[in-house]
Amino acid sequence: MSRLPSFFRLLALTLVAATAAATATTLHAQPRSVDGRVRRPVRVNADSTGMGPAVGAWVTLHRVGKDTAGPIDSIRTDAQGHYRFRWTPFGTADGVYFASTTWGGIAYFTPPLKTVDARGDDAEITVFDTTSVRFQLTVKGRHLIVGKSDTTQFRTVIEVFELSNDSLRTLVATDTTSPMPTWSISIPASALDVRANEGEISPVAFVAGPGRVSVYAPIAPGIKQVAFSYKVPNSSFPLSMRAEGGAVVFEVLLEEPQGFVTGKGFANVDPVTLEGRNFRRFLSQDVQSNAELIIELPSSGAPGRNLYIAGLLVAIGMLMMVVLMRSMQRRAANRVAVEPTLRPRESDAPLHERLAQEIAALDETYARIAEPSDTVKKAYETRRSELKGALGAALADMGARR
Repeated sequence: MSRLPSFFRLLALTLVAATAAATATTLHAQPRSVDGRVRRPVRVNADSTGMGPAVGAWVTLHRVGKDTAGPIDSIRTDAQGHYRFRWTPFGTADGVYFASTTWGGIAYFTPPLKTVDARGDDAEITVFDTTSVRFQLTVKGRHLIVGKSDTTQFRTVIEVFELSNDSLRTLVATDTTSPMPTWSISIPASALDVRANEGEISPVAFVAGPGRVSVYAPIAPGIKQVAFSYKVPNSSFPLSMRAEGGAVVFEVLLEEPQGFVTGKGFANVDPVTLEGRNFRRFLSQDVQSNAELIIELPSSGAPGRNLYIAGLLVAIGMLMMVVLMRSMQRRAANRVAVEPTLRPRESDAPLHERLAQEIAALDETYARIAEPSDTVKKAYETRRSELKGALGAALADMGARR
């Protein structure tokens, strides 16, 4: 299969990274063995699980290390699907050994063989026939993580899916000039920098297009994890998404403390901490296919609201300035009046009292804003400072006149 070499390179990197640091010395160890079997779903002479032997399958023993990597032995399974290898470890101590077989063009592996004599589940390989006839994979879990805004006004979104192939066949992409993916999901139209994350899908088999990502890797029966990330601009919020394919469990994590998720069945549950970062957590179960959810963040809808509040504060400030100008004009007129007995009307309170009232009104307006933006806060502080300065001047002038 043409994709096997690149897969083995990816597997080598993964397995080597998971082992202890390599040493330059040669490991002289006692002989080791693996005694296992290869099984497949069968209709005749099956056991209680519906499985039977995969007869005549080639099984290969591999070694992966920083010094060398490649097959070291191979054998066919017998009539019971059994295989057995004996070998003496060689090379550097980081070497990892495992067995593999190819069935229907798809490679299947044992976990790393860590014991001296590997048997049972550690040495068992289950293979399946393949099909390119598309069928719905079950989304057992979907996890959507939205980070805080960065300096470029974008937010990183990470999506993780647990896909379940509930059939007895490995789903493969159609082998045509325009192959159909084994799985596909929609993403926001504004998503940029879409890329596959570390998981069970090779980046080679991951394709991103406008508003959609697709997977072309084989998906065997059982659970397979798919993870990818992308960035969306702050202007995309509130962000409306569809639970395409539904989900048994749908989890949304928001790093923004004021973030919120609305959608049928979504509930705000206890927050979580990941890698030292705090997230609000919203959870829903048995989400129907194409159910809609909306992710609301401070930047979503808030700009218009903040502009409205900022405009309101500016308008209040302008009104105060008009009042100040008229008061100053009346005070100047009183100073040059010929009639010394001319007094302000009883309804005209002293200037310093009116300024104090205006400051109190401004404070009251600002206090009613639950989450003021930086723009609103700056407008409030600037106007209050102006009024406070005018109040000080009025009090000083009143003291001088006494």
